[in-house]
Amino acid sequence: MNGIHGKILVVDLTTGSHEIEELPEDVYRRYLGGYGLGAYYTYNNIEVGTDPLGPGNTLGFTPGLFTGSGAPFSGRYQVCGKSPLTGKGIRSNGGQSNGGWGNANSGGTFGPAIKRAGFDAVFIKGRSERPVYLLVTDEAITLEDAGSLWGKDTVETENRLVAKHGSRAHVASIGPAGENRSLIAGICNDKGRTAARSGLGAVMGSKNLKAICMVRTVKVDYADRPAMTAMTKAYFAKVKGYKENTALKMIGTGMDYAAPLMRVAKMGLSAPSAVLPFVMGGAYGGQALGTTMSAIISSQNADSPVKNYTSTAVDDFPFKKAMHLRGKKINESGKRQYGCHSCPLQCGYILEYDKLPYQDKETHRPEYETICSFGALILNDDLDVVLQANEYLNRAGMDTISAGVVVAYVLEAVEKGFLKKEDFACAEYPEGFLPVWRDPTYVMPLLRLIVTREGIGDKLADGVAAAASHFPGTGEFAMNANGSEMGMHDARMTSSWGMSYITDPTPGRHTAGNYDLGVMGMPDFFPPMKPMVQLADHPYQQGKSAAVPIKMHQVMESLGLCMFVYFFGEYPVLEMIEAATGWKMTAEELIEVGGRIQATRQMFNAREGAIRHEMPQRVIGSPPLPRGAAGGKSIDPETMAQGYYEGIGYGQDGVPTAATLESLGLGDLVADLAISTGAPARLVNEYLYSGAALKKGEKGKPAIGG
Repeated sequence: MNGIHGKILVVDLTTGSHEIEELPEDVYRRYLGGYGLGAYYTYNNIEVGTDPLGPGNTLGFTPGLFTGSGAPFSGRYQVCGKSPLTGKGIRSNGGQSNGGWGNANSGGTFGPAIKRAGFDAVFIKGRSERPVYLLVTDEAITLEDAGSLWGKDTVETENRLVAKHGSRAHVASIGPAGENRSLIAGICNDKGRTAARSGLGAVMGSKNLKAICMVRTVKVDYADRPAMTAMTKAYFAKVKGYKENTALKMIGTGMDYAAPLMRVAKMGLSAPSAVLPFVMGGAYGGQALGTTMSAIISSQNADSPVKNYTSTAVDDFPFKKAMHLRGKKINESGKRQYGCHSCPLQCGYILEYDKLPYQDKETHRPEYETICSFGALILNDDLDVVLQANEYLNRAGMDTISAGVVVAYVLEAVEKGFLKKEDFACAEYPEGFLPVWRDPTYVMPLLRLIVTREGIGDKLADGVAAAASHFPGTGEFAMNANGSEMGMHDARMTSSWGMSYITDPTPGRHTAGNYDLGVMGMPDFFPPMKPMVQLADHPYQQGKSAAVPIKMHQVMESLGLCMFVYFFGEYPVLEMIEAATGWKMTAEELIEVGGRIQATRQMFNAREGAIRHEMPQRVIGSPPLPRGAAGGKSIDPETMAQGYYEGIGYGQDGVPTAATLESLGLGDLVADLAISTGAPARLVNEYLYSGAALKKGEKGKPAIGG
């Protein structure tokens, strides 16, 4: 086989054994790699109703089809398994769901290391009786004692394993959050690149698996390596041109100052496809701002939620405060720019930050999501707190998005009188402490409680949905979609996020496919899809038009590409697949592959009863904010979801139809429809359907659809 090994490593922690399974080439052509391959294996190897934190769950580490090949933007891998965080609740048939499909994406160098080790994926099952780490070397595949590593953070763990096994070692590990089975724990590699979402760090902790260490090199054969090299060089040169444009670099550093104007004009965080390469190349890469470039703009134009979705930049996080967190200021502590494996953009940055309470003062620059979740969301403009929280959570192995949302939940619960000072009593503060808005003094102590599960931290460590079950009356403060805290993109400003937050098999994800991606960037990335995507104004039609982009998004993820690839024009997708594997695929076949991957992920949730349409009313503008960039905006993600389900061939409850499964070559899944259930209830915008919107329409109807 070309472009693939045709082999996956399956490790049974219960028995301490492993086997190398060979997969037919057809599996790869039908599912590619990444979470496509993960969905195929997981669906067929987890029993329905399996405890996500039990030995019956599998945990997959799945690099994309292109990962490790050197193809541009191909440094990503996925972690896959049954999530202990999402999709839980009463099923439409009265049964109970204990979790749904989970995947988490990470970059850096670990994905390519899996491919170099001779495997297209690694799957872990069972549970070890003691802490262990998986070691893969040229000589052997072994489970090593991790007793001395248990309790160490992810940076300490990686340093120790690299010191022991040599500089060729690449490590993915959990920190104390995963060991403590926090349901918002992730898995960290490269000392700060984290597969953070879906609570899969808790799954790894439940298996007593501290780390995976790859120190092995096996050659991958490609069908036409010279063609791959030529396409890669041409693409890198194109991106380099955008990065080195002097005018674009100057504009990039000044874009923050456009934020107030964007707020007044109610401009969303979008741009014409022709403009995107200039913005991304000049600011993200050329000026080395990375994702920090949009943090200030987003805080002002309502793309980033403010004060747990209850307020606006004008009222509570004005431009002057937001600028304390700007990327240019963060880069003042910069040491070096870097990127994931085979990345032409290089959007990462290593800082030298003297205030860290660790011997090593190097830290990864926080990403947009972290800046927003520990900035505008909690009304904090203290950059030191953002940097401290980012490094602490990376080391602890905890999702910074979810952690920030938990902090915001706590602050609102304190404000509304549900939590008192004594509730936060702990060893560090025996009398307790009181976290409040605009005062970041107790952010770090609160995070330490959550990571260690000390005191009230035990009730907060599993995310806001679980926390609300411990504190009656606080459910409306718990910002989550189907159990998962949402990314820092406010659906009221861009309504397609609202749809993807509830309909994607991994809910609450800012990296899921949606209508806006389908009309902004993606058609230029893959031009054959242009005639397949219709522009629309009505939410239902937008949802219907999103079906093809969402299918294509599954392809991108399963190839192992970064989603920034959408923003640099045409990518030689079909040509690169042929050069790597020898497969002559058509655009229609490739989009069908995406539909197959999405349907397999969706059927996993249908079989588990984890399809749900659940978000707090305030997230969808019910009622709308009175002013600000999102002022008056109330959205209807349910209508958009119904359009999407029609477009992709699912029933109104989100369950794929038998006809759709058959058309995708998934006839073997049809029998599972008998035990499958869809969304038990629709997400109704109470404001829009209460008559209040109509009544307000006499003076100016609020925007519907974002």
